[in-house]
Parts: sequence; C-alpha cells; structure tokens
Amino acid sequence: MMRKIASLFGCLTATLALSLAQPLVIDYANETEGNDTITLANNLGVVGVDSTNTRRMKVVRGLINPDGDNDYFRVELAQTGTYSFRVDCTLDSVLTLYNASGTLVAENDDDEIGNNNRGNRDTSFTNADSGITISLNAGVYFVRVRSITNAGTLARFRYTLRVFDGSTARDFDPYEVSGTNETFGTATNIGNLADDFTLIPNGFLRYRATDLDFYRIEIGAGGLTVRTIGATDTIVTVYDSAFNPLAENDDDPHDPFNPYTSRVTLGNLPAGIYYIRVEGFGYSGGRAGGWYDVLITDYAPVRRFISGRVNFDRADLSLVPFDMKIYQAGTQNLQYARSFLTNATGNFTTYTSIMSGTVDIAVRAPTSLTRVLRGVSLNSDVSGLVFDLINGDLNADNVIDDADLLIVLFNFGSNDAATDLNGDGVVDDADLLIVLFNFGAVGDN
Repeated sequence: MMRKIASLFGCLTATLALSLAQPLVIDYANETEGNDTITLANNLGVVGVDSTNTRRMKVVRGLINPDGDNDYFRVELAQTGTYSFRVDCTLDSVLTLYNASGTLVAENDDDEIGNNNRGNRDTSFTNADSGITISLNAGVYFVRVRSITNAGTLARFRYTLRVFDGSTARDFDPYEVSGTNETFGTATNIGNLADDFTLIPNGFLRYRATDLDFYRIEIGAGGLTVRTIGATDTIVTVYDSAFNPLAENDDDPHDPFNPYTSRVTLGNLPAGIYYIRVEGFGYSGGRAGGWYDVLITDYAPVRRFISGRVNFDRADLSLVPFDMKIYQAGTQNLQYARSFLTNATGNFTTYTSIMSGTVDIAVRAPTSLTRVLRGVSLNSDVSGLVFDLINGDLNADNVIDDADLLIVLFNFGSNDAATDLNGDGVVDDADLLIVLFNFGAVGDN
C-alpha cells in the first residue's frame, strides 16, 4: 500500500494563507487524455477570486505524448484583469490561448527578451518555455499545450501548466508551511518507510533561487533508490545520518519524457536514518524551479507488526476489507491509517510505521460499528488484539437505527453487495434480522 504524504494537504489541494484579502488555494490536477480538441478539454474550473472569496490558482501535471499530441484545458476567469498562463518543461513547448468561441487570442513559443508578457519568465532553462501574461475579460477560455516539434524525442515531454491571476509567479512549497526545509536540521520528516514504496508529492523548488529541499527517512538494512518525477531539472543527493554524502545524480534516463530528472541507487546500506536533498540545476539565468515528486523504492521497510483477530458476522471474513486507524492515545489525533485483510476466520497480521508510544486503535468493516482498543503500546510488535465488530451500520454513522433498517427494506430481494450484511449474495430476512437484532447499538469513538 502506497504511503502518501500528501494526505496532510488534502487530495489534490494545498492551501496557503497569504497577506492578501483572499486566501490562496492551489488546485493540483493531472491532465487526462483524450483532451485533444477544445470540445474535449479538461475542465480546470475557476481561476481568480471565486464565489467564496477564495483566490484560486491551477497547477496541472501534463504529458505531451504521442507525437503530435495537443492538450486542451478549459478555465473560467472570475474577474476582468491580468492573468498568466505558463508552461514549465525542460523541452520546447508552445502555448495557445482561445476565447470561449474558439477564436485565437494569443500564442507563444519562446521568451521574447525585454517583453515580460511573452514567455515563461520564471524558469531558467533555455528561454524556450512558453507563457502568456495578458489582460482579459472575465469568462471562459481555452488553453492548448503542444510541442514545437511534430515528431521525435523532442516532441514528447512532461510539463506543468500554471494558470493564475496577476503576472507574478506564486511560489509555494507545502513542506515549508511552518518554515523551511533547507537544512538537515529542518528536513521534512517522512519517518519510517513502512510500505513497499513511498511517494512524496508536490515538492516545489522556488524559481531562479537557491532552494534546497531536505527530506529525512528511516529504512531497514539493504538498498535504496530515490528518483524525481516532474517537469523540472533536478539534482538529488543522498546522505547518511552523519550528513556525509553517499551519492549524487543530476540527469538520468529513467524518465523518457524528461531526461533532466534524477535517480540515485544505493546498496548494502545499514538500517537507519538517511537524508535526501533535492535542488534545481543552475542555469545562467538562475536555478531551475517548479513542482516535482520524489519516488522512493527498493528499500527494506521498517514496520511495527500488529496481529490479532476480528470477530464479525460474515461467512468468509477474507472477503471483507477492514479499515484501521491509529490515534494518539486519548485524542482524535490520527497518526496512521490503512486497510487490511484477514483470513476466512478473521485472523490477521498488518503493520504500521509508528514504532513507539501508546495509541488507540480503531477498526471497522464497511457495514460495522467502530471498535476501539485503547492504550495499546507500540514499543514492540503487538499480538493478540481482538476486535468484536457489530454488523448492521449501513450508512457509516456509527449507530444502527431506522436509517439502516430503511436501507435493507429498500434493497430487499436484490443482490446489492453493499446491503448484503451476511455476504450470502442476496438481501433478505437474514440481513433484516441482523439490523433488528443490533438495533440501537452505538460504536466506539
């Protein structure tokens, strides 16, 4: 199961409080094919100050592939004013802007020296990044991104499209909200890497600035591979716990759509703490900047194992996905969450990245009340836990009541899997009796 650090910031949205009248929200999105025409354009929504008085900016990760690919996006500009459309990529992009009727408004290939309205003024690659800064009326517009080349290696690349109101780039790193991560001492602590691979999404290097992003990890003895993914030119260095550099890489061919990303592979490492530094390559115009991800693989996970038994009213428990949430003891401070499976009779072994302390562990099935075991020590592996789950909570409000009864009655006689409480393939008297028998029961909280 992948461990996503981005959950700290929501699914695809990161919020930054600025000294502005409106808070800024950066909406992250991924380009979705096929968006090769205006009528099939990906809808990015509102840019500028929306109806909730929130200033919205779009950051879209895209890919020009195959040869001749055209990517279209729809945006709605909330107010009349100045807006910027900028494409970050290490190859040569072309950006085109259309109005709501599909009429050409502006197009740009490269920077025009001395003209701050033409080209992507933020990057430092080769002045080949496209961008448009222009005064526009409020309304719907379409953006097209393509390559300057119709075929070949240069025709296929990763890019980041940014759309924002005004003419000044908004630099925002979600891992520097309460300071910086530019030193070993302030490194973003990713913690124990307990899963098979770890993704650190939406890291950010400030444009044309010496921005060093440090991340701290802990792994078991063995290997380690660290690579960057994105549309910028990175350098990656891995250090040991004493801050000694172990390996560094600038450019690596692991990503055919951006040969300027980085990869470091190490073997025979002792278990312990390591540091990852990401920085932008230094061009004559300044350091490369922009968004990137860090993918960490090929390491030995560090896990605290949790085992026990789930008692639940189903014929074959191996078919039931159970959710586990681990909280700091006596609080609602969620520290870890994962799903796990049991064998047919409910015996299970799962794990967590939490390696010490006292916690409360909550478990539920899709149709059960929540059961919480309190005061569990994670200073060593844990075994013998028993979760007695009560079946019948069909609307997941942690109580079995009239609402659950109505769901069974509404689906009575069907094969609706979500309402089939005992898993026999049909919603019938047996499922109705489960709700009636457990009526009024309330889960732990």
